[in-house]
Amino acid sequence: MADTLIKEDQRPRKVGGGLLILIGLPLTLIAMRFGLSVTGTFLGILLVATGPLLILAGLWAAFPRHPPAIKMTISDDEIVFGAKQTTVPLDELIRVSFSQHFLSKFGRLTFQTTSTETHFDLSDLSHSADDIISQISVRLENRGKYLVEGRTDVLGARNGIWEVRTGLPFETGTGQDAIRDAAG
Repeated sequence: MADTLIKEDQRPRKVGGGLLILIGLPLTLIAMRFGLSVTGTFLGILLVATGPLLILAGLWAAFPRHPPAIKMTISDDEIVFGAKQTTVPLDELIRVSFSQHFLSKFGRLTFQTTSTETHFDLSDLSHSADDIISQISVRLENRGKYLVEGRTDVLGARNGIWEVRTGLPFETGTGQDAIRDAAG
């Protein structure tokens, strides 16, 4: 199976650059029309230079000169984190947990192995947390393992912690598991 590359998302930067260009063009035209008469003063020079500076900043942001950085690579054998050059072998993976703080826009995935715990922030990525966990689950199923999301004791709500289990992913469970799944 081909490796899954999870890259940084440059869409917010490109949209912001487009907005700066959109604001800078009319501002430049207005400044050229009315601001040339006062260019002898510092305020006049600042008024005339503001529009072109916004356009230059917008062009710099809208057209990045480097490709998106690879933040994570999920292969058949391991997960490689780009910035830290840390690897998590799929054979040693015990648990994957998702957490999001109260005021945070983006969440965090934590990969726990038999020896280490690796944190991965999900800010501005090409894939969501569900996509990443799904890709890891597919790789684990090829190894005879699967991910199961845990549930809380109170009303069986999902808790955001996926445990790695051995066996077939769609086995029928005990009667208690079927009752809990029907309630949740």
